[in-house]
Amino acid sequence: MVFLENYPANSRFAEAFRTLRTNIQFSFLDKEFRAILITSAGQGEGKTTTVMNLAHTMAKAGKSVLMIDADLRKPSLSNIVASKNSCGLTGLISELFDTDVGEGRLDDLGVNDLIRLLTLQKKNGLLHLDDSRDAVDIRFVKGRINGVNWLTRPDEKKLATILGKGGLITKEQAAQAIKRQKDTGQKLGFIIVNMGMLTEDKLKGPLTIHMIEGLRTALQMKSGKFRFEEFEVRDSGAASFDPVEFDQVYNRALIGNEEIPFLRKGIDEAIVKIQTENLFLLPAGRLAPNPSEIMGSNRISFLIAQLKERFDRLIIDTPPILPASDALVLSPRTDGVVLVVKAGLINRELIKHSVEQLRMAQANLLGVVLNRVDLKREGYYKYYHKYYSKYYGESA
Repeated sequence: MVFLENYPANSRFAEAFRTLRTNIQFSFLDKEFRAILITSAGQGEGKTTTVMNLAHTMAKAGKSVLMIDADLRKPSLSNIVASKNSCGLTGLISELFDTDVGEGRLDDLGVNDLIRLLTLQKKNGLLHLDDSRDAVDIRFVKGRINGVNWLTRPDEKKLATILGKGGLITKEQAAQAIKRQKDTGQKLGFIIVNMGMLTEDKLKGPLTIHMIEGLRTALQMKSGKFRFEEFEVRDSGAASFDPVEFDQVYNRALIGNEEIPFLRKGIDEAIVKIQTENLFLLPAGRLAPNPSEIMGSNRISFLIAQLKERFDRLIIDTPPILPASDALVLSPRTDGVVLVVKAGLINRELIKHSVEQLRMAQANLLGVVLNRVDLKREGYYKYYHKYYSKYYGESA
């Protein structure tokens, strides 16, 4: 690989990458961007060298830059620096995000940590939180919040009381609904709608506020205990009544920035500092048997979102497009894609096919970098036979 560190700042090589950096910035004009994916049509076209030197150039401009080795089939970027102490990208996806949530202390795993882990693991069950002052149950179905029960909610803040004070139901109706709830264990909102006291549309507003209050109470817990009990989806019972969009409720319940100290510590420990100022690396980690599934998962989306908050720029190295689908699956999760083409290596039609695939994947293709151009030679392209079988030994 050819690195900028070996070239003077006024060299044509260095100037080429400063021009690339500037052109990427112009591609977004006034729009903010964080994550750039670098790929190629086939192997040996210089994508990893481009990642390293583009990241170096951006870091020299004062941006904090994280290089991510997302080539989980034949990682090259990870060999640039020693990274044995890092679990890498696959370690975060398969180990950190699979942290067991059974029972423990909120001092070790924060409430947001627990919610995110259960979401990423797509769990079904009931999360019980207790800090001695308050107790809250949060129900999950397939990893999504499906209900919130503030067990120590004051009487004046209970749903029936609020609906009664607002003139939406009578005291007699409230008492009748509460009795039915005690007898059946069904959700109060379900009972109120099922008995014809209110329509779902009229109940949605007060019920949303009711849930936000419960979630905010849970999110304010900084100490205490937690316990998670799994259940089968068929056992979720009245959880099927869901007039509230809980994803929106959770986002509205967050006060300030989301605090996930356990997960952020794990992510930070996987990042390796590079000698160049402002430059960091997230290695690939151990090779994974299912790279395309990883790149298309909610876990990788969550990880990229977290890394975007910490770094000014993410430069992501991915496998070539033609032998593997990884780059195509990941590209919509980034702000833009740069396709690297080595002059004289690959047929024009294959490059056009790669561009078409990126467009079909709804990637934001910023442009093509023509690498290793011999200006004295005409007819840059030729067929490149069986590159994918030699590169990976498999097609994906």
